[in-house]
Amino acid sequence: MAEVKTNKKVHKFPLYVVKRMGLAKWKYWLIRIAGVLVAFLVAGITCAILKPGSFGIFYKELFRGCFDFTDITTLIDLLVTFSILMLVVIALIPAFKMKFWNIGAEGQILIGCLASAGIAKFMPRGTPNTVILIICAIASIVAGVIWSVIPAIFKAFLNTNETLFTLMMNYIATIACSLAISVWIKSGSQTFGMLNQGTFHKILGSSGTLVIVFGALIFLGMFFFITKSKHGYEISVVGESINTARYIGINVKKVIIRTMIQSGCICGFLGFLLVCGVHRSFSPTIVGGKGFTGVLIAWLGHFDPLEAAFYAFLSAVFERGTTTAATAVKISSSQFSAICTGMFFFIIISCEFFSRYQIKVHHSVRMEVQRE
Repeated sequence: MAEVKTNKKVHKFPLYVVKRMGLAKWKYWLIRIAGVLVAFLVAGITCAILKPGSFGIFYKELFRGCFDFTDITTLIDLLVTFSILMLVVIALIPAFKMKFWNIGAEGQILIGCLASAGIAKFMPRGTPNTVILIICAIASIVAGVIWSVIPAIFKAFLNTNETLFTLMMNYIATIACSLAISVWIKSGSQTFGMLNQGTFHKILGSSGTLVIVFGALIFLGMFFFITKSKHGYEISVVGESINTARYIGINVKKVIIRTMIQSGCICGFLGFLLVCGVHRSFSPTIVGGKGFTGVLIAWLGHFDPLEAAFYAFLSAVFERGTTTAATAVKISSSQFSAICTGMFFFIIISCEFFSRYQIKVHHSVRMEVQRE
Protein backbone atom coordinates (compact mmCIF):
# COMPACT_ATOMS: atom_id res chain seq x y z
CA MET A 1 0.00 0.00 0.00
CA ALA A 2 1.44 3.35 -1.06
CA GLU A 3 2.13 5.89 1.71
CA VAL A 4 3.32 9.50 1.83
CA LYS A 5 5.42 10.34 4.90
CA THR A 6 5.49 13.83 6.43
CA ASN A 7 7.08 15.27 9.54
CA LYS A 8 3.85 15.00 11.52
CA LYS A 9 2.05 11.82 10.52
CA VAL A 10 1.54 9.24 7.81
CA HIS A 11 -1.21 9.89 5.22
CA LYS A 12 -2.58 6.85 3.44
CA PHE A 13 -3.88 7.01 -0.09
CA PRO A 14 -7.56 5.98 -0.14
CA LEU A 15 -7.16 3.83 -3.28
CA TYR A 16 -4.80 0.99 -4.07
CA VAL A 17 -4.37 -1.52 -6.90
CA VAL A 18 -4.40 -5.30 -6.50
CA LYS A 19 -3.92 -8.04 -9.07
CA ARG A 20 -7.01 -9.99 -10.08
CA MET A 21 -6.82 -13.71 -9.41
CA GLY A 22 -8.66 -16.12 -11.68
CA LEU A 23 -10.86 -13.70 -13.61
CA ALA A 24 -13.62 -15.63 -15.40
CA LYS A 25 -13.38 -15.70 -19.18
CA TRP A 26 -16.82 -14.16 -19.65
CA LYS A 27 -15.89 -11.27 -17.36
CA TYR A 28 -12.69 -10.72 -19.31
CA TRP A 29 -14.59 -10.47 -22.59
CA LEU A 30 -17.29 -8.34 -20.98
CA ILE A 31 -14.61 -5.78 -20.05
CA ARG A 32 -13.20 -5.86 -23.58
CA ILE A 33 -16.60 -5.49 -25.27
CA ALA A 34 -17.44 -2.60 -22.96
CA GLY A 35 -14.17 -1.00 -24.00
CA VAL A 36 -15.03 -1.39 -27.68
CA LEU A 37 -18.44 0.26 -27.13
CA VAL A 38 -16.79 3.12 -25.24
CA ALA A 39 -14.32 3.55 -28.10
CA PHE A 40 -17.16 3.87 -30.62
CA LEU A 41 -18.93 6.34 -28.34
CA VAL A 42 -15.80 8.48 -27.88
CA ALA A 43 -15.23 8.53 -31.64
CA GLY A 44 -18.78 9.77 -32.21
CA ILE A 45 -18.41 12.45 -29.53
CA THR A 46 -15.11 13.58 -31.07
CA CYS A 47 -16.79 13.92 -34.46
CA ALA A 48 -19.65 15.90 -32.89
CA ILE A 49 -17.17 18.26 -31.21
CA LEU A 50 -15.33 18.91 -34.48
CA LYS A 51 -18.56 19.17 -36.49
CA PRO A 52 -21.56 19.99 -34.26
CA GLY A 53 -24.69 18.07 -35.18
CA SER A 54 -22.82 15.20 -36.86
CA PHE A 55 -23.17 12.62 -34.05
CA GLY A 56 -25.88 10.56 -35.76
CA ILE A 57 -24.40 11.04 -39.22
CA PHE A 58 -21.06 9.71 -37.96
CA TYR A 59 -22.47 6.29 -37.03
CA LYS A 60 -24.56 6.07 -40.17
CA GLU A 61 -21.58 6.77 -42.40
CA LEU A 62 -19.28 4.56 -40.33
CA PHE A 63 -21.59 1.62 -40.89
CA ARG A 64 -22.01 2.47 -44.56
CA GLY A 65 -18.23 2.70 -45.02
CA CYS A 66 -17.79 -0.88 -43.80
CA PHE A 67 -20.97 -2.85 -44.34
CA ASP A 68 -22.70 -1.35 -47.36
CA PHE A 69 -23.99 -4.57 -48.92
CA THR A 70 -25.20 -2.71 -52.00
CA ASP A 71 -21.60 -1.87 -52.90
CA ILE A 72 -19.26 -4.87 -53.06
CA THR A 73 -16.25 -2.54 -53.26
CA THR A 74 -16.89 -1.36 -49.71
CA LEU A 75 -16.81 -4.91 -48.35
CA ILE A 76 -13.69 -5.73 -50.38
CA ASP A 77 -11.86 -2.68 -49.06
CA LEU A 78 -12.74 -3.66 -45.49
CA LEU A 79 -11.56 -7.24 -46.04
CA VAL A 80 -8.35 -6.03 -47.70
CA THR A 81 -7.49 -3.85 -44.71
CA PHE A 82 -8.34 -6.71 -42.35
CA SER A 83 -6.30 -9.21 -44.39
CA ILE A 84 -3.24 -6.94 -44.47
CA LEU A 85 -3.36 -6.55 -40.69
CA MET A 86 -3.83 -10.28 -40.17
CA LEU A 87 -0.87 -11.11 -42.42
CA VAL A 88 1.29 -8.81 -40.30
CA VAL A 89 -0.06 -10.29 -37.06
CA ILE A 90 0.36 -13.91 -38.14
CA ALA A 91 3.93 -13.13 -39.18
CA LEU A 92 4.71 -11.65 -35.74
CA ILE A 93 2.92 -14.09 -33.41
CA PRO A 94 5.42 -17.00 -33.73
CA ALA A 95 8.34 -14.69 -32.88
CA PHE A 96 6.45 -13.12 -29.98
CA LYS A 97 5.51 -16.51 -28.57
CA MET A 98 9.21 -17.36 -28.21
CA LYS A 99 9.82 -13.92 -26.60
CA PHE A 100 11.64 -12.57 -29.66
CA TRP A 101 10.22 -9.04 -29.84
CA ASN A 102 10.22 -8.46 -33.58
CA ILE A 103 9.28 -4.78 -34.03
CA GLY A 104 10.58 -4.81 -37.60
CA ALA A 105 7.54 -5.95 -39.58
CA GLU A 106 7.18 -2.48 -41.11
CA GLY A 107 10.69 -2.60 -42.53
CA GLN A 108 10.44 -6.23 -43.62
CA ILE A 109 7.29 -5.46 -45.59
CA LEU A 110 8.78 -2.28 -47.00
CA ILE A 111 11.93 -4.01 -48.20
CA GLY A 112 9.71 -6.60 -49.92
CA CYS A 113 7.87 -3.74 -51.63
CA LEU A 114 11.21 -2.31 -52.77
CA ALA A 115 12.27 -5.66 -54.24
CA SER A 116 9.04 -5.99 -56.24
CA ALA A 117 9.23 -2.41 -57.48
CA GLY A 118 12.85 -2.84 -58.54
CA ILE A 119 12.14 -6.04 -60.48
CA ALA A 120 9.11 -4.49 -62.17
CA LYS A 121 11.16 -1.47 -63.24
CA PHE A 122 14.30 -3.16 -64.53
CA MET A 123 12.96 -6.32 -66.17
CA PRO A 124 13.60 -6.27 -69.95
CA ARG A 125 10.81 -4.98 -72.13
CA GLY A 126 8.70 -7.68 -73.68
CA THR A 127 8.93 -9.98 -70.67
CA PRO A 128 5.47 -11.48 -69.99
CA ASN A 129 3.82 -9.87 -67.00
CA THR A 130 3.08 -13.29 -65.52
CA VAL A 131 6.80 -14.03 -65.43
CA ILE A 132 7.49 -10.61 -63.93
CA LEU A 133 4.93 -11.20 -61.18
CA ILE A 134 6.48 -14.56 -60.28
CA ILE A 135 9.96 -13.06 -60.11
CA CYS A 136 8.62 -10.12 -58.08
CA ALA A 137 7.06 -12.49 -55.56
CA ILE A 138 10.27 -14.52 -55.20
CA ALA A 139 12.41 -11.38 -54.88
CA SER A 140 10.11 -9.91 -52.25
CA ILE A 141 10.14 -13.08 -50.17
CA VAL A 142 13.95 -13.31 -50.35
CA ALA A 143 14.30 -9.64 -49.39
CA GLY A 144 11.93 -10.05 -46.44
CA VAL A 145 13.82 -13.13 -45.25
CA ILE A 146 17.18 -11.34 -45.44
CA TRP A 147 15.81 -8.37 -43.52
CA SER A 148 14.38 -10.58 -40.77
CA VAL A 149 17.20 -13.11 -40.47
CA ILE A 150 19.91 -10.48 -39.85
CA PRO A 151 18.61 -9.54 -36.36
CA ALA A 152 17.81 -13.23 -35.73
CA ILE A 153 21.43 -14.25 -36.30
CA PHE A 154 22.72 -11.47 -34.06
CA LYS A 155 20.23 -12.50 -31.36
CA ALA A 156 21.02 -16.20 -31.63
CA PHE A 157 24.82 -15.91 -31.58
CA LEU A 158 25.54 -12.57 -29.86
CA ASN A 159 22.40 -12.14 -27.73
CA THR A 160 21.79 -8.60 -28.98
CA ASN A 161 18.62 -6.66 -28.15
CA GLU A 162 16.20 -7.70 -30.90
CA THR A 163 13.74 -4.89 -30.13
CA LEU A 164 16.24 -2.13 -30.86
CA PHE A 165 17.80 -4.07 -33.74
CA THR A 166 14.54 -4.67 -35.61
CA LEU A 167 13.36 -1.13 -34.90
CA MET A 168 16.59 0.22 -36.40
CA MET A 169 16.07 -1.97 -39.48
CA ASN A 170 12.74 -0.22 -40.08
CA TYR A 171 14.46 3.14 -40.47
CA ILE A 172 17.13 1.68 -42.74
CA ALA A 173 14.42 0.19 -44.97
CA THR A 174 12.57 3.52 -45.14
CA ILE A 175 15.75 5.39 -46.08
CA ALA A 176 16.61 2.75 -48.70
CA CYS A 177 13.17 3.14 -50.29
CA SER A 178 13.39 6.94 -50.30
CA LEU A 179 16.85 6.75 -51.88
CA ALA A 180 15.65 4.33 -54.56
CA ILE A 181 12.70 6.56 -55.40
CA SER A 182 14.92 9.63 -55.68
CA VAL A 183 17.24 7.77 -58.07
CA TRP A 184 14.52 6.11 -60.15
CA ILE A 185 12.18 9.10 -60.44
CA LYS A 186 14.10 12.07 -61.79
CA SER A 187 11.07 14.36 -61.61
CA GLY A 188 11.26 14.45 -57.82
CA SER A 189 7.98 12.59 -57.28
CA GLN A 190 7.97 10.21 -54.32
CA THR A 191 5.98 7.49 -56.08
CA PHE A 192 5.88 5.71 -59.40
CA GLY A 193 3.33 3.53 -61.18
CA MET A 194 3.82 -0.10 -62.05
CA LEU A 195 3.92 -1.74 -65.44
CA ASN A 196 0.92 -2.23 -67.72
CA GLN A 197 -1.80 -1.89 -65.11
CA GLY A 198 -4.46 -3.29 -67.40
CA THR A 199 -2.57 -6.56 -67.79
CA PHE A 200 -1.77 -6.70 -64.07
CA HIS A 201 -5.47 -6.25 -63.37
CA LYS A 202 -6.35 -9.19 -65.61
CA ILE A 203 -3.78 -11.44 -63.94
CA LEU A 204 -4.42 -10.49 -60.30
CA GLY A 205 -8.13 -9.75 -60.48
CA SER A 206 -9.84 -6.86 -58.74
CA SER A 207 -7.76 -4.70 -56.45
CA GLY A 208 -7.05 -6.55 -53.22
CA THR A 209 -8.70 -9.86 -54.13
CA LEU A 210 -5.36 -11.63 -54.01
CA VAL A 211 -4.64 -10.18 -50.57
CA ILE A 212 -7.93 -11.56 -49.22
CA VAL A 213 -7.37 -15.04 -50.69
CA PHE A 214 -3.74 -15.36 -49.62
CA GLY A 215 -4.51 -13.76 -46.27
CA ALA A 216 -7.08 -16.45 -45.50
CA LEU A 217 -4.85 -19.30 -46.68
CA ILE A 218 -1.75 -18.10 -44.83
CA PHE A 219 -3.75 -17.44 -41.66
CA LEU A 220 -5.21 -20.96 -41.65
CA GLY A 221 -1.84 -22.53 -42.43
CA MET A 222 -0.02 -20.59 -39.70
CA PHE A 223 -2.82 -21.21 -37.19
CA PHE A 224 -2.45 -24.98 -37.48
CA PHE A 225 1.33 -24.62 -37.67
CA ILE A 226 1.47 -22.69 -34.37
CA THR A 227 -1.07 -24.83 -32.51
CA LYS A 228 -0.49 -28.34 -33.90
CA SER A 229 3.04 -28.68 -35.27
CA LYS A 230 6.25 -29.74 -33.54
CA HIS A 231 7.88 -26.42 -34.39
CA GLY A 232 4.96 -24.57 -32.83
CA TYR A 233 5.53 -26.56 -29.66
CA GLU A 234 9.26 -25.74 -29.74
CA ILE A 235 8.45 -22.04 -30.10
CA SER A 236 6.28 -22.18 -26.97
CA VAL A 237 8.96 -24.00 -24.99
CA VAL A 238 11.65 -21.50 -26.00
CA GLY A 239 9.31 -18.68 -24.99
CA GLU A 240 8.66 -20.24 -21.58
CA SER A 241 12.28 -21.01 -20.73
CA ILE A 242 15.40 -21.16 -22.87
CA ASN A 243 17.13 -23.36 -20.28
CA THR A 244 14.25 -25.84 -20.34
CA ALA A 245 14.33 -25.90 -24.14
CA ARG A 246 18.05 -26.67 -24.12
CA TYR A 247 17.61 -29.31 -21.44
CA ILE A 248 15.08 -31.27 -23.51
CA GLY A 249 17.28 -31.05 -26.60
CA ILE A 250 15.79 -28.12 -28.57
CA ASN A 251 18.30 -26.17 -30.64
CA VAL A 252 17.37 -22.64 -29.54
CA LYS A 253 19.50 -20.88 -32.16
CA LYS A 254 17.91 -22.93 -34.91
CA VAL A 255 14.38 -22.20 -33.63
CA ILE A 256 15.04 -18.46 -33.47
CA ILE A 257 16.46 -18.26 -37.00
CA ARG A 258 13.86 -20.60 -38.49
CA THR A 259 10.98 -18.68 -36.93
CA MET A 260 12.29 -15.34 -38.16
CA ILE A 261 12.72 -16.77 -41.66
CA GLN A 262 9.01 -17.63 -41.60
CA SER A 263 8.12 -14.12 -40.43
CA GLY A 264 10.28 -12.63 -43.17
CA CYS A 265 8.63 -14.82 -45.81
CA ILE A 266 5.16 -13.58 -44.89
CA CYS A 267 6.20 -9.93 -44.56
CA GLY A 268 8.11 -10.01 -47.85
CA PHE A 269 5.20 -11.65 -49.64
CA LEU A 270 2.86 -9.02 -48.22
CA GLY A 271 5.15 -6.40 -49.73
CA PHE A 272 4.67 -8.05 -53.12
CA LEU A 273 0.90 -8.06 -52.66
CA LEU A 274 0.85 -4.37 -51.76
CA VAL A 275 2.93 -3.28 -54.73
CA CYS A 276 1.56 -5.61 -57.40
CA GLY A 277 -1.92 -6.37 -56.09
CA VAL A 278 -3.35 -3.51 -54.03
CA HIS A 279 -1.67 -0.25 -55.01
CA ARG A 280 0.18 -1.18 -58.22
CA SER A 281 2.62 1.57 -57.33
CA PHE A 282 5.40 2.12 -54.82
CA SER A 283 6.31 4.80 -52.30
CA PRO A 284 8.13 4.88 -48.93
CA THR A 285 4.76 5.25 -47.15
CA ILE A 286 3.04 2.34 -48.89
CA VAL A 287 2.83 0.21 -45.71
CA GLY A 288 1.15 3.04 -43.82
CA GLY A 289 2.26 2.00 -40.32
CA LYS A 290 0.43 -1.33 -40.42
CA GLY A 291 3.62 -3.10 -39.36
CA PHE A 292 3.51 -1.24 -36.04
CA THR A 293 -0.26 -1.68 -35.73
CA GLY A 294 0.23 -5.41 -36.16
CA VAL A 295 2.60 -5.44 -33.17
CA LEU A 296 -0.08 -3.86 -31.00
CA ILE A 297 -2.81 -6.20 -32.23
CA ALA A 298 -0.65 -9.28 -31.63
CA TRP A 299 0.00 -8.15 -28.06
CA LEU A 300 -3.65 -7.35 -27.39
CA GLY A 301 -4.57 -10.80 -28.68
CA HIS A 302 -2.12 -12.42 -26.22
CA PHE A 303 -0.36 -13.97 -29.23
CA ASP A 304 -3.44 -16.06 -30.00
CA PRO A 305 -4.35 -15.93 -33.74
CA LEU A 306 -8.12 -16.07 -33.20
CA GLU A 307 -8.18 -13.41 -30.50
CA ALA A 308 -5.84 -11.22 -32.56
CA ALA A 309 -8.18 -11.61 -35.55
CA PHE A 310 -10.97 -10.06 -33.45
CA TYR A 311 -8.92 -6.92 -32.76
CA ALA A 312 -7.62 -6.79 -36.33
CA PHE A 313 -11.19 -6.74 -37.63
CA LEU A 314 -12.20 -3.98 -35.20
CA SER A 315 -9.14 -1.96 -36.21
CA ALA A 316 -10.08 -2.37 -39.88
CA VAL A 317 -13.63 -1.23 -39.11
CA PHE A 318 -12.35 1.86 -37.33
CA GLU A 319 -9.91 2.70 -40.12
CA ARG A 320 -12.35 2.26 -43.01
CA GLY A 321 -15.49 3.47 -41.23
CA THR A 322 -14.04 6.63 -39.72
CA THR A 323 -12.46 7.56 -43.06
CA THR A 324 -15.85 7.37 -44.77
CA ALA A 325 -17.55 9.25 -41.92
CA ALA A 326 -14.92 11.99 -41.95
CA THR A 327 -15.38 12.49 -45.68
CA ALA A 328 -19.15 12.70 -45.24
CA VAL A 329 -18.97 15.39 -42.55
CA LYS A 330 -16.10 17.20 -44.31
CA ILE A 331 -13.28 16.58 -41.83
CA SER A 332 -9.71 15.71 -42.79
CA SER A 333 -10.27 11.98 -43.29
CA SER A 334 -6.71 10.72 -42.75
CA GLN A 335 -6.11 12.68 -39.54
CA PHE A 336 -9.54 11.96 -38.07
CA SER A 337 -9.22 8.25 -38.84
CA ALA A 338 -5.79 8.15 -37.18
CA ILE A 339 -7.15 9.94 -34.08
CA CYS A 340 -10.11 7.56 -33.75
CA THR A 341 -7.98 4.47 -34.28
CA GLY A 342 -5.49 5.73 -31.71
CA MET A 343 -8.27 6.32 -29.18
CA PHE A 344 -9.60 2.83 -29.88
CA PHE A 345 -6.27 1.22 -29.03
CA PHE A 346 -5.79 3.46 -25.98
CA ILE A 347 -9.19 2.43 -24.56
CA ILE A 348 -8.61 -1.27 -25.30
CA ILE A 349 -5.21 -1.14 -23.61
CA SER A 350 -6.89 0.51 -20.61
CA CYS A 351 -9.32 -2.42 -20.55
CA GLU A 352 -6.32 -4.73 -20.43
CA PHE A 353 -5.31 -3.01 -17.18
CA PHE A 354 -8.77 -3.45 -15.64
CA SER A 355 -8.91 -7.09 -16.71
CA ARG A 356 -5.65 -7.78 -14.84
CA TYR A 357 -5.99 -5.44 -11.87
CA GLN A 358 -8.73 -3.93 -9.74
CA ILE A 359 -8.84 -0.69 -7.76
CA LYS A 360 -9.96 -0.95 -4.15
CA VAL A 361 -10.70 1.54 -1.39
CA HIS A 362 -8.57 1.25 1.75
CA HIS A 363 -10.50 -0.29 4.65
CA SER A 364 -9.80 2.58 7.08
CA VAL A 365 -11.11 5.12 4.57
CA ARG A 366 -14.27 3.05 4.06
CA MET A 367 -14.84 2.93 7.83
CA GLU A 368 -14.43 6.69 8.15
CA VAL A 369 -17.00 7.26 5.40
CA GLN A 370 -19.46 4.94 7.15
CA ARG A 371 -19.03 6.78 10.47
CA GLU A 372 -19.68 10.12 8.81
